[in-house]
Amino acid sequence: MTKSITKLWGTAFSKTPKNEAVNFAAGRDVQSLPAADELLIPYEIKASLAYVNGLKDQKIIDQKTYKQLISGLKKLEKEYQSGKFKFDPQKEDVHTNIESWLIQKLGIDVAGKIHSGRSRNEQGIVDVVLYIKSMNDIFKKEINKLIKVLDESAKQYQDILIPGYTHHQPATITTFGEILDCYSQAFSKDLKKFNLWNETEEINPLGASAGYASSYPISKNKINQYLKLKQVFQNSIQVITFKGDAETQMVFNLAVFMNHLSSLAQTLIIFSTKEFGFISISDEYSTGSSIMPQKKNPDPLEVMKAKASMCHGYLMSLLSLTKAAFIGYNRDLQWTKYLVMDAVNECLMAPKIMAGIIKTLKVNAHKMAKQTIAGFILAQSIMENLAIEFKLPMRLAKLILEETVKQCQTKGISSLNTVKELHTLNKIIKQFKLNFQVKEKQFSDWIDPYQIVEKQIKN
Repeated sequence: MTKSITKLWGTAFSKTPKNEAVNFAAGRDVQSLPAADELLIPYEIKASLAYVNGLKDQKIIDQKTYKQLISGLKKLEKEYQSGKFKFDPQKEDVHTNIESWLIQKLGIDVAGKIHSGRSRNEQGIVDVVLYIKSMNDIFKKEINKLIKVLDESAKQYQDILIPGYTHHQPATITTFGEILDCYSQAFSKDLKKFNLWNETEEINPLGASAGYASSYPISKNKINQYLKLKQVFQNSIQVITFKGDAETQMVFNLAVFMNHLSSLAQTLIIFSTKEFGFISISDEYSTGSSIMPQKKNPDPLEVMKAKASMCHGYLMSLLSLTKAAFIGYNRDLQWTKYLVMDAVNECLMAPKIMAGIIKTLKVNAHKMAKQTIAGFILAQSIMENLAIEFKLPMRLAKLILEETVKQCQTKGISSLNTVKELHTLNKIIKQFKLNFQVKEKQFSDWIDPYQIVEKQIKN
């Protein structure tokens, strides 16, 4: 029997990996990116329509010219949407592509008037602002969906016990639901940052021209009635000189969000290892090995970490590019566009992939719970209850528990999960010359994982 091979793994999987997960992990290995300005075509058309309306309102163009320009732009928009308008790399940029198309269709006497008082500087800025606004809306939508999945899963697993870790070591007890809620809260904070981008960076630059406005009676407010951005610029030099702020803020938001995703990814990777065995990642979000038939690898989660690192690089490049801008436009600022687009491209599918992983993972509740009584993980609970019940200074209670742990280890006892260890504890209490002993019922309550979690989480 012969098989057609499209990838070097996966025939042992019980479920077919999702194409989006495979593509997410493959990155740019087999996928090329479109030209940056090709992505800006719909935004250039939208901004041009708003600008033409502004020119008409200020009587810079007459009604006939206005109708011809609007008709031409709408025809161009239809051709672009149907795939008939082809981006010509010989025409330098998106602005030249569109204006030359209009001149070809309408003649320079009509189409040449669209550039009245307008500079490529403000055109480039408004296109990128509109692009980021569109991408920002997608991220907000997908992060909202991710938060919803996490909240549903947190509720589903709210009573599933699991060790809480510090320094990669078991420290106390929590629930898997509480861990998922931790990330839900982090992403909720991230969502506020993406919303803040709209408040601070959604600025219409049209009317600023090359940075010093124009002799034409351009009205930024009238233009923005059609563009509908949240605000207009207050200083034309500022909006041109610091045009990279919108890109930098967006990539900063992406970097922080991806850091949180990366932390969740690392946590899930570790929990899914055979050594832990707390969870199992679905075949739909896994890949295999080209040589090891048994392997099921969490590649999409590993790639999540790589993409977070990429964002750090994009952010540092943006900060470096914009740190020494002399007033007015400088050509080096053109590269801010590439950086924000690359960051968006790397991260766009990340929240959707993570939501799918969370929704489809399987939990080994028994193995999780077993580890909540292993080792000396119950020591903090015993210490705190000892201090509370007998009104001891917490530091004294800690000394008692430290000595108890030491004595247990000396005897070859590796846990505090039965009342047998109570004898050692009471012996140490006596050595500290304290006139009380812990009763068996008290101790049993103190080492009950469910009671521990109930006390900790309700706080």
